[in-house]
Amino acid sequence: MRRRILITLLILATPFVIGLVLTYEIVQVDFPSFMEDQPSVGYREGPRLLPPAGSVPITGVEAPLDGSLPQNPVPATPTSIARGRVLFGIHCAVCHGEKGRGDGPVAAYFQPPASEVADLTEERILEEEDGLIYLTITEGFQGMPSLAPNLTPRERWDVINYLRTLQQAQ
Repeated sequence: MRRRILITLLILATPFVIGLVLTYEIVQVDFPSFMEDQPSVGYREGPRLLPPAGSVPITGVEAPLDGSLPQNPVPATPTSIARGRVLFGIHCAVCHGEKGRGDGPVAAYFQPPASEVADLTEERILEEEDGLIYLTITEGFQGMPSLAPNLTPRERWDVINYLRTLQQAQ
């Protein structure tokens, strides 16, 4: 008889206990999560961390600390320009277009903030040194990814030599 009473009470109390467990926010039972008891650093506090390796800079191409830029070691020979034309067509024309004007077939699909693909024939790019363009190709910039895994250093210089001929043709 006692066993029956205990089983009945247990059956009747089970929904009440489950209800309390599921509505602990209403009852305001404080369950410590220990997330508030952890070491943390406030906004703009603590040591500044370097960006992860392979990240794309959004504020501009990061030149070496001494301010020096790489010099183009590849002369602009017809062979280099022809090789650069092929590589530009494979890696760059998809976004920048065949003439380098930023009107490639993929450019229309970019969303802000990288919605504007650079026109490589405009004055500002004409005035950039080859070393800065080389660093942009190597590291990437804004929406442009790094092409270092796809292009060897020699191939990057070939693309720059071809780009200069594109700019002269404009």
